[in-house]
Amino acid sequence: MKAYIEWMRTAFVFDRKTMGGAFFIPPAMFILSLLLILFVPRKSPSIYDNVIIIQGLFIPFSGWCLIYRFGELYEDGAQETLVPYYRQWVWIDIVRYSFIHLLGVVVLSGAFMWKYGVSSLSFLNLIHFILLTFFYLFFSTASLVLTKNTNIALTVIFIYTVLEVATLGTFMPWPHIFLFEPPVWEPMLINKFIMLTLSIFLAAFITIVWISKGDRKPQ
Repeated sequence: MKAYIEWMRTAFVFDRKTMGGAFFIPPAMFILSLLLILFVPRKSPSIYDNVIIIQGLFIPFSGWCLIYRFGELYEDGAQETLVPYYRQWVWIDIVRYSFIHLLGVVVLSGAFMWKYGVSSLSFLNLIHFILLTFFYLFFSTASLVLTKNTNIALTVIFIYTVLEVATLGTFMPWPHIFLFEPPVWEPMLINKFIMLTLSIFLAAFITIVWISKGDRKPQ
């Protein structure tokens, strides 16, 4: 167990060194979200804004580090050398970052319920947080393997998230994945959960297939 913990620590240290300052963006978003939840006073009608903060400020960074990590595959001359290594460890990387971000979701949700009461956060919101975390994690990696460019993948995710949050999911005619009002278990919500689940499996499939074929020289 001690050896495993040390290996995990070494893996995160390696990612920090290769990513530089970008590695600290998700932790910064976590701290900012926590501060907004704990110290920004909200009256009853606007309490749900804190749920939107968790959805729109912290969770979208679930795949941030993975984009940078897998982005190394698309540097000139790196594919043939790095793909065998990444194919071997891809699921471990996904597990360790999904665990970290789900832990962050638990802490933020706990802070929200501690301040406003357990009944202030629906169990449906917690399920949605989990689905949204995995959606962004695999949406990030799928965007990267399809575009083969770190900056483009990050831009796609950033634009999608900002438009969704800024317009409360009413602007563009694409799938809307956020919940901007307290959820009620009805057909629209069920369809949203089904869509998110299918999107997660599709994005995960794209990621694994493209990385498994990544040892081929780019045309």
